Amino acid sequence: RGVPTLHTAQLALSRAAEELQRTGVEMLGYEESDRPLFGLKRRSAGIWERPWALVAASAVSVGGLLMLAAFASNASMYVMTNHNVAVPVEPVDAKLADAGQHFFADGSVHSTPLSSSQDEVPVMTMEAKADSGKCSNGFPKDFIWGLGTAAYQIEGGTSLSGRQPSIWDTFSHAVGTTYAGDNGDVACDHYHRWREDIKLMRSIGLKHYRLSLSWSRVMNWDAALGHMVPNEEGIAFYRGLLDGLKKAGISAYVTLYHWDLPQVLHDEMGGWHTPENSRMHDEFERYATLAFERFGDSVTTWFTFNEPWTFTTAGYSAGIHAPGCVPFQQGGGPCATGATTPYVVSTNVLNSHARAVHVYRTQFQPKQRGTIGITLNCEFAMPLTESADDKAAALRALDFWLGWWLLPIVRGDYPSTMRANAGERLPTFSEAQRTLLLDSIDVLGINHYSTHLVRQASNDELVPVTTDAPVDGWEKDQHVVTSFGASWPSAASPWQKSYPPGIRGLLNWVHERYSGPILVTENGWSCNSMTVEEAQADQEQVDYYAQYTEQVRLAMAEDGVPVKGYFGWSLMDNFEWADGYSKRFGLFYVDYETQVRTPKKAAKWWNATIGHC
Repeated sequence: RGVPTLHTAQLALSRAAEELQRTGVEMLGYEESDRPLFGLKRRSAGIWERPWALVAASAVSVGGLLMLAAFASNASMYVMTNHNVAVPVEPVDAKLADAGQHFFADGSVHSTPLSSSQDEVPVMTMEAKADSGKCSNGFPKDFIWGLGTAAYQIEGGTSLSGRQPSIWDTFSHAVGTTYAGDNGDVACDHYHRWREDIKLMRSIGLKHYRLSLSWSRVMNWDAALGHMVPNEEGIAFYRGLLDGLKKAGISAYVTLYHWDLPQVLHDEMGGWHTPENSRMHDEFERYATLAFERFGDSVTTWFTFNEPWTFTTAGYSAGIHAPGCVPFQQGGGPCATGATTPYVVSTNVLNSHARAVHVYRTQFQPKQRGTIGITLNCEFAMPLTESADDKAAALRALDFWLGWWLLPIVRGDYPSTMRANAGERLPTFSEAQRTLLLDSIDVLGINHYSTHLVRQASNDELVPVTTDAPVDGWEKDQHVVTSFGASWPSAASPWQKSYPPGIRGLLNWVHERYSGPILVTENGWSCNSMTVEEAQADQEQVDYYAQYTEQVRLAMAEDGVPVKGYFGWSLMDNFEWADGYSKRFGLFYVDYETQVRTPKKAAKWWNATIGHC
């Protein structure tokens, strides 16, 4: 992997410390090891034990030393924010723009190409161009650059093509559940405008697109049979969309479940919240099998679930997402028990995932030759201080966020920290379930947006959790308190602040536990630009993308993490769940009144970056 000898690493880090100190950055030190990672001792706690190591690590390589020297001698060459991460800037060469590719808004052709010689956006050029296996942006030539969306967030047409209600239809139409009462009835009207949206993708050179299917559109409830059956009208919609993507030369990465459970399955089948709900496992397997049969010839990679941590904790404990289960909910049965329900949900979801993967691998993969995995999200956790308690708390936070879902897949059971803290409230897997779960991914999708500083909760903050606790059981079970760095730039969403090295730390944490290929399936910025004019000049979103992707590159080049691709979130502004239309993550600004899509400054960065290969 090109990791230097210990002596070379020590020398490089010493020089890095001098350079960092000279520019006012504190260096926390390092430990010797005969198995260096960035020249640091690779302890079980992970590389975040030295937060500044993520910055100093760039000095381990010759390229890193050159970068530091260049920064020291000519700071004007770099865009610096209070992340303390340097990103080079160079003008976009006009020839890098896709010749003849123009933006389309609501079907109309714009005469302005995506980039011109007058525009300047950050482009990564950290790797030597002489390396024939690398692009001039430093990434491998076969690296996957993609963008993502989700069905309920963009499609609209919620009553068309035989689609039946999902839990998000019900939830968003209830009073007081979403910002300004927003819902996904129309969203970005992708249901009617998917052809124009494919043209948008082509206008920025997009070749990889991540989308989700609406279970409620693909299948309908048959009361006589007592289970879901194919809905041919809805299947035809996705068949047309997938065929359109294929014709445009865009590979499809399809998620089966992006939070929109058919409402009837929640009501009639007990949903995800009923303990040991084998009927739901059967229904998900039935749905997955239909999707593989009808769409598998046009799908590059399947993901069973997207961010189960989010829909579990927000939907079945905090009650701020669908289906809105909260501990004090009256008459909700097991859905109302906040101290146990999230763990019940996770066990049902993981078993359903394993069943779907087994079907794909045994019945479809040999012929279709696609891959299958799951998408998990995590905000990286770094200890607030160097104390042993805070280091242990950060590890525990990662276990309760990502380990909760990843370790059953790679080790066959939940993390030991969860077993210790949740006790009998955490379900067990049978031997048959464990067998199906183990190694049930060909690729792991990782969604990441921000980083947390974590400390051990004090005795006063350690509230005992019981089965009738009026608080979030899973949250109290962690015994941690989280915060952000005071100087980290703030996004429009209060849960997000920018700390680029966090994604590198997270990828290393994952790689220490899972050795297979990784796709960054979501990463993006909740923009502070709220008008089309602001969006077209939004440098903050550009900086976020440039700095986070550079940290992904470093995780690959310096640390040997097998990241195969990066999907930004998202293609266009859309319905952001409980935040409605008040938050904007897209590369294209959407005017929800006219449905016109306008490229933001970040769209130019995207086009220029993937054009450097």
